Amino acid sequence: MTQQMSLFPNGTLDALNRPQNIKFADLEFALSPVDEVFTASTRLRNSRNFMELLDFIAHFPNYSVFNGLLLYFQDSSATYVATTRTWAKKFKRQPGIKARPLIILAPMAPIRFVFDIRDTEGPPIPSDFLKSVESGYPLPGKVYLNTQLNCSHQGIVVSETTLSHDAMGTTDRMTPALRKQHKSLNIQADISYLIHLNEAHSREEKYSSLAHELGHIFCGHLGIDRYAWWSEREDLNISIEEIEAGCVAYLVCKRLGLQACSEKYLPNFRKTNQEMPLFSLNAVLQAVSYVEDMGKHRWKEPRKRRKT
Repeated sequence: MTQQMSLFPNGTLDALNRPQNIKFADLEFALSPVDEVFTASTRLRNSRNFMELLDFIAHFPNYSVFNGLLLYFQDSSATYVATTRTWAKKFKRQPGIKARPLIILAPMAPIRFVFDIRDTEGPPIPSDFLKSVESGYPLPGKVYLNTQLNCSHQGIVVSETTLSHDAMGTTDRMTPALRKQHKSLNIQADISYLIHLNEAHSREEKYSSLAHELGHIFCGHLGIDRYAWWSEREDLNISIEEIEAGCVAYLVCKRLGLQACSEKYLPNFRKTNQEMPLFSLNAVLQAVSYVEDMGKHRWKEPRKRRKT
């Protein structure tokens, strides 16, 4: 997937349908399955439909973003899904005769089957169980702290500093000049990236900015280093990079219930009905998965690191 976006950094699908030297069938070998579908689907790349997809994935924070995508493709009207065992044990309900199982990925097993509430029968379910992610609640301090601490295992330093009032954050690839400029931070030799956050912002705002900047790194916009698990994708234009990082921050924040923070990203896509430029949805979902895991717990030891 390293070079997939370099084939069409600026174009839309209409433009891709008319290249003289590139056939779509040839692109399939360069694209991940997620990007292959996204590239071929004009419906998904309609801006409003795309935002509906992101909102659907955000509606299921207890499932991975990739499982959210699978659920959307199978039943975009699903609202609450669970396995047969969970429906029986927790709600005393069971799938109906005509219930249609939905397939998701499962840890320690290839797949798992779940059923939407519409396809189950039994006692009524308390309304509290059917609520989507609550909005407006403060970000748990441990999520922000865990993410900051785990950044160091990925060769990233996070610094809260004075920025202009409207500035959210910045990310730079570490250089000798930058290391010298920020000597007071005592940056270790194996650090590859420096993220600055606005110290005047709330914890929720700083976390959303951190998710956005990590999106830039994990989507490969700043290249790769010896710790990288992502692909190098420095050849993208700025607009594509901002879309991808914005999608990462939007999903991470909304799945945590940080509605106000998520709405700062991708505002024009919901208001307009336009065809979005091509970008890597797969890179976005991988980055979201990693950022979410960084906030769940402190890593006792560094993740596996790949040398360049």
